[in-house]
Amino acid sequence: MAAGEQLKFPQAYLAMGNGDLLQVTNFTVTLGSGAKQAHTLRRRGAGIIPGNQESQVTFDSIISEDGIERNYWRDVIEGTIRQLRAKIPGGRTTLTINGAFSQCDLDGPLDDATKVSCTFIGHMEKPEV
Repeated sequence: MAAGEQLKFPQAYLAMGNGDLLQVTNFTVTLGSGAKQAHTLRRRGAGIIPGNQESQVTFDSIISEDGIERNYWRDVIEGTIRQLRAKIPGGRTTLTINGAFSQCDLDGPLDDATKVSCTFIGHMEKPEV
């Protein structure tokens, strides 16, 4: 295999506000259309009923000695509207979700880094490709 046939696979990034979230270790963006299969008396699977679009972002973040980079707990308590951007490698597509944090969990194990796990729900803007 020639060297020119190998591709690099860079990481995706998650951003909020004016910059990337540097302590995030992994994240998942989920988009659901809420569509359902419609059946009639005469025909199974007759069509599709469009539903309500729902988006969710979950991520884990480790806390350094400088502390947590954003106050996720305050955002959960206050219901603050935020915008998360998932930057997909290649530079052509950014998924933008406007919404609020619905849950924030803190995990402080004895033998590993202290971790925060957050769930963000909202509306995804139509991505440009």
